[in-house]
Amino acid sequence: MATAMRQRFGGTVFRFSGETARIAERLDVYARIAKLRPSTAIMPVRPVGAIRSDFERALLVQDSKRAEALIVELRNTGRLNEENLKYLDVRLKAGLGLWPQIARDHWLIKTLADLHMPGQILADLTEALYRTYLDDLEASGNSAALLSAFEQQIAKPYPRLFATRHGVKTPRVVKAFLLFECGRAQPSAQILADLAALLPPDDPGLAVYKELTAPSVVPIITATDQNAADDAFDDGQFDRAFAQFLALPLSKRSVQRLISCALVIGTEETRLALLEKIDGASSAFIQGLAEPIRLKIEGLRSIGDDLDTTAAAKITGWMDWAEKLSCNTYLAEVASAVEDMLTWDVTSFAQNEALSRRFVTLLGNLNNEAATAARRAVPAIYNAFFSSGQAANHCTKLIGTLLFDLIVLDEAISGTDLELLSMLLSQILTVGVTTKEYGSLLQDLEDVQRRIGSYTHLAWSLDVCEMLAIAPVPSNDGREARLRLFLHLVSQTQGFAHRLKRQDLVPFEFLCRDFGLDPEALGAIQSPERRGVDIETPDLSGKKIAIYTLAEAAGRRAKQALEEMFPGVSVDINSDTVATARLASLAKTADIFVFAWKSSSHQAFYCVKDAWVDRDLIMAGGKGTASILRAVLNFIND
Repeated sequence: MATAMRQRFGGTVFRFSGETARIAERLDVYARIAKLRPSTAIMPVRPVGAIRSDFERALLVQDSKRAEALIVELRNTGRLNEENLKYLDVRLKAGLGLWPQIARDHWLIKTLADLHMPGQILADLTEALYRTYLDDLEASGNSAALLSAFEQQIAKPYPRLFATRHGVKTPRVVKAFLLFECGRAQPSAQILADLAALLPPDDPGLAVYKELTAPSVVPIITATDQNAADDAFDDGQFDRAFAQFLALPLSKRSVQRLISCALVIGTEETRLALLEKIDGASSAFIQGLAEPIRLKIEGLRSIGDDLDTTAAAKITGWMDWAEKLSCNTYLAEVASAVEDMLTWDVTSFAQNEALSRRFVTLLGNLNNEAATAARRAVPAIYNAFFSSGQAANHCTKLIGTLLFDLIVLDEAISGTDLELLSMLLSQILTVGVTTKEYGSLLQDLEDVQRRIGSYTHLAWSLDVCEMLAIAPVPSNDGREARLRLFLHLVSQTQGFAHRLKRQDLVPFEFLCRDFGLDPEALGAIQSPERRGVDIETPDLSGKKIAIYTLAEAAGRRAKQALEEMFPGVSVDINSDTVATARLASLAKTADIFVFAWKSSSHQAFYCVKDAWVDRDLIMAGGKGTASILRAVLNFIND
């Protein structure tokens, strides 16, 4: 019997003997308990690279809840230690623009400065300190006060931060290292010149730093001696030590120290500079080096030869990365190389349309795993070319359009992706587009709208239509295309018109005026007044609503709508990019303050937050009229 059952059902066969009723009772109890046991679903563990990419996307659009959920997912992979978790916390706060929270956490910075930090974390910490303590002084043009504040607030408390720049080229990091060199007893002319050359020609602080590095301001030395190089190395100033040893004739001692510096700095540029210096030495000198030193030199040299294990180490810039990705080999190593993107130059792309077009062509023609790697790199590419207030131009617009296409091509589009599309669309339209480019953008938007059309994403759809309505249109074909998109949205909305609230209806009416449509075209999307329905409207007469947004057109439309809906209310708009007395006064006197944080400056946010004591700011989910109105009316109705 047991053999027959095993052959029929497989697995283990249990044989029971004894009192039948008692056995049946026990089996019944077991069956009932087993039925109560919750089902356990084994969730597949996603690749860490995919989670990191989603995390960076969430930070780009400042979606804190999504970013925190992704940190939990990363933690659940079991691959993070306490040090990694601290790095993620810094990255989260930096991505959300919480710079003062980072800068004023003294022991966090002190602890991390003693570790061998990734370049991104070094950049985040330095950026936070610079923004918090130096931005205003730089804007004032007072170079002496700037250097003094740097010494007191940054250099003296955290000297270990300036051991090495790890090749990071973001402007505030470069300026911080430049100030650190200026603050030394004998600044090096060569180091100052090398750092100053990394600053973009349109950097707002360029004049201040030219004044700071003038020989009449700091006692610059032009020569390098062995003692100065040794002192820099002993003090743990590896960038400075490497530059000074490199300028001196080679010795057995300097070779050993140059290798140590190169390993700590860890950039391809440093490795190549060291090997070039060693290759210029005589064979007799090389043979006279100790065996362990020669092995280290060969190890550094082999990094450039062994493509199988160090393909990423050879990548020196964005174009190099795109070319290697297009070769479709060693994809894991090449894809991971974007971790070094802070060391890659982007200014040449902004000045060379042919270079940008070549970059776009390479990434736009990828397939399979290489295309997936490119889509995962979207946050890194955006951060490199468009973050930190960098405005697009006709060259980088090509890269913005590529990123737009890469997101649209994703099989699933999340709310985070939609916000990123909106940011890219704003950059592209600001630069200006041709008729062909405009038509392609509208086709992509129609495709996206077909896939995401719902009440959940209605505010995003309305904000995009508004962006198109107020931006220049290159041709009549473009006007027809944007009208089709709006009518498509109207058609989709008919299916959930019963869910619409007043804050959803007003933007439709504004857009009808923009597109020259009769309000009857809205069908079931009608305001209570048009339907002849009386609704109770809160009395806001005598109240003051403040709106902060850098999208002034959206602010004006929101002001008009609110004043129409609530007679007697006063609505003030502010678009100051820095902390001003006017903005602080507005925050103190307003009854309701709505902050369009996706169209704002960090200095303005902290100005409002400090003045808006013990009250919650109303944070608009987007930067268009629909998002602002939805935020205000949701607050009033709650």
